[in-house]
Amino acid sequence: MNKVKEQPQNMQAEKALLGSVLTGGLDVYEKAKPWITNSEAFYSSINKQLWQSIQSLYRNKEEIDIVTVSDRFKRLNPNHEDGVTYYITGLPDEVPTTANVEEYGKIIYEKYLRREIIKSALKLHTAVYDNQGSEIEEILGTHTRLLEEIKNIKPSRLNDIEMIVSEAKELINSGDNIIKFGIPALDVAAGGMTRKELTVLGGRPGHGKTTLIINIIRSLVNQGHKVMMFNREMSNPEMIRKLIVMEGDKLSYTDVRKGDLNGSTDLFESASESVTNKYKDKLLMFDDVRTLDQAMVEISRHKPDVIIDDYIQLISMSDTKERRHQIEEIVYDYKWICKKENCSAILVSQLNREIEKRYEPRPRLSDYSESGVIEQTAECALFVWYGYVFDDEEYSPYKSEIISAKVRYGRVGTTEVGFNGDRCSFYKTEEDARQDTPQR
Repeated sequence: MNKVKEQPQNMQAEKALLGSVLTGGLDVYEKAKPWITNSEAFYSSINKQLWQSIQSLYRNKEEIDIVTVSDRFKRLNPNHEDGVTYYITGLPDEVPTTANVEEYGKIIYEKYLRREIIKSALKLHTAVYDNQGSEIEEILGTHTRLLEEIKNIKPSRLNDIEMIVSEAKELINSGDNIIKFGIPALDVAAGGMTRKELTVLGGRPGHGKTTLIINIIRSLVNQGHKVMMFNREMSNPEMIRKLIVMEGDKLSYTDVRKGDLNGSTDLFESASESVTNKYKDKLLMFDDVRTLDQAMVEISRHKPDVIIDDYIQLISMSDTKERRHQIEEIVYDYKWICKKENCSAILVSQLNREIEKRYEPRPRLSDYSESGVIEQTAECALFVWYGYVFDDEEYSPYKSEIISAKVRYGRVGTTEVGFNGDRCSFYKTEEDARQDTPQR
């Protein structure tokens, strides 16, 4: 007869951590909090509820001790049995020393990760047996991240200072830590992208966000970098059409999109061949990756130098959190994968509609849609703004603005650039854009 295995858990560590917090109050709680990010880390249901009570006191800036926690527990769980007070008052007796609270947290978190890995393994087992192709990649992405987390929890994440200094010197000497945009208006302000960091590009519809991204891709590939592009709004063929127009001298995007080449067939074929040869090993494009987990799997598999996601508000999330919290998770996961794979990411973000009601419609940091974490986490926060959309009499159709609203290692400011939508291109000057007229 097979013995039923117990789920990974350590009740002694759970009691010791809670007892430490009840004994040491706020200071001890803040040491434990980085390990216990949510109450599900506890295996015991009563310990989960106690942690929720402690979190409630912390959020409300109230004292944390046996009396306050007991009172908050009873208010949050009015139907719980009376013996809870006895249980709470006994927890400090389980504590050898509050100095070890972080170790207790680490033990609890490791056991939690093991339980989550078991759950995801069972889901993966079921999905594979039932041939649920659409779910397998998503579950696999979650499973992979959990395995990475538990692998990194042991041994200690502390790195030797000598090794860190050596790594820093190597990066400085090689210059490999910086990836240039290859577009003067961006490189002058930001100096390029730093590996393991995020750049966020925002703009309202019709302002040329995706066109600017295509220009950046072209420049990155010309520099020899491998680029991975997740197209969530446009299809892969539509993006490739833009590249063909850029590569083909005097081709018109309007004509190419309509299939009306007006005698430019040879030019179109030559540009198509050029795109095939130049980008086939350097540009990886996906327009059918819906979820964040699927994206993480592809990134880990292909290890690009730069990831571009256009745009993050269209990423499908499986949980039921508020959209604001989902966007936070997306940004943090991209930050994590950039550090893990030593690459950079450009996240394209929509802006709030309120911008169009303002007297001054140029975007600012607070306009990023749905989450303040976007601009807080990014190394660079950029906007593209095309005034012609707002007023076709005051603004030139051949002029756009790139706004550097946050630049961690550079300077903020606005740079006027040339823009020709029919050529899918940005230029140094308005005059350059005006002169690059498509062949008719």
